[in-house]
Amino acid sequence: MQNKTHYPSTFTLILLALSILFLVPITAILGIGSLISLIRGTADAAGQMIMAFAFGFVGLLLILCAWFVLEKVRHKESADASFTFPFSSWHIAAAFGIVTLGIAIGTAASLLENAFLSWFLLPILTILVIVPPVWLIFGLGSHGLELGARWRFFSIFGIGMTLAPLIMIVLEIVVLVLGIFIGAVYIGISQPDMFAEIKTVADQLSVVTDEQVMISLLAPYLANTSLIIIGLSYIALIVPLIEELFKPLGVWLFGFQIETPAQGFVLGLLSGAGFALFESLNASADGSMSWGAIVTARAGTSLLHMTASGIMGWGIVSAFKEKKYGRLFGAYLAAVLIHGVWNASAAGAGISALGESIGRPEWLFTFTPALVCGLLVLAIGMFAVLIASNRKLRTTS
Repeated sequence: MQNKTHYPSTFTLILLALSILFLVPITAILGIGSLISLIRGTADAAGQMIMAFAFGFVGLLLILCAWFVLEKVRHKESADASFTFPFSSWHIAAAFGIVTLGIAIGTAASLLENAFLSWFLLPILTILVIVPPVWLIFGLGSHGLELGARWRFFSIFGIGMTLAPLIMIVLEIVVLVLGIFIGAVYIGISQPDMFAEIKTVADQLSVVTDEQVMISLLAPYLANTSLIIIGLSYIALIVPLIEELFKPLGVWLFGFQIETPAQGFVLGLLSGAGFALFESLNASADGSMSWGAIVTARAGTSLLHMTASGIMGWGIVSAFKEKKYGRLFGAYLAAVLIHGVWNASAAGAGISALGESIGRPEWLFTFTPALVCGLLVLAIGMFAVLIASNRKLRTTS
């Protein structure tokens, strides 16, 4: 029955096609808007163009994914051929060289504060800095492991850049809005004076555009211990709980077709790679002098997303194929813990860095160095887990 509709690939192709159709006008609008901003000298023209390049690049990747999924829809035998990721040891040196050179050139361009130079260079440099680490992490983590049918490989990659981020963003916004609403109602009833004060500050923020003025208005709240704890709880607990559940969405959907937990690990890495590319490219849309620091930090978050999703992929397939549900629970707990510690450290470092601006200069010297060192240690640990997992799975699969 070669003409029978293959529903998984058909639905995946529809998802990818709709995503591509959505990204094309968005990319065009952002690109045109960036050009207008550059000519008029308003807004962040470079940041807008970085985002246009980001969406455009993701769109090109989705077209590639759609091509391979279409082969399965058309019942081509090549669609079921095992995919081999093109990775060699020389890619390691090449990736480091490209990223280092890209950061150096981009940082120099942003420090010169030349609007045209930043607009011209930073968009392509952002891609050259963000993509190689993702390629490198996946290559090292998947080396020597079976990747499965190529149509499924590209389906999972595409889902990681489209449906998975959409679900996560919607859920995170819903939880955040619900939390703000409940908090506002509680404060309005129990502390009406504070509610009126917060409303006044919110009204002022709605018309303020200067960053320093915004920080001065928010300073009393940014230094409030209770609010810091609430904010960190959301960032370090709620966000990881949502993201680590839905990031490997493609692995969940194809779990029964994935052959081994080792393959689940690799496809989990792939899911994380898709999400990391989508998030990192868009989060780097900043044409200011902070560009270099932002794109450098995104390498760490790519390692986080991919390693955690790889662990989850291994746990999901262990549960689906071997009925080892304890592995799934343990994998989810480990992924959430790693993600939570990373987010808490990163958010804490960000808040501490604002210490001088919000009247707490001691934070900058007391907490920031420790938190930054903590992030570095965690990154080294995640890389060690990635390599150790690959070696272990190669010997057991």
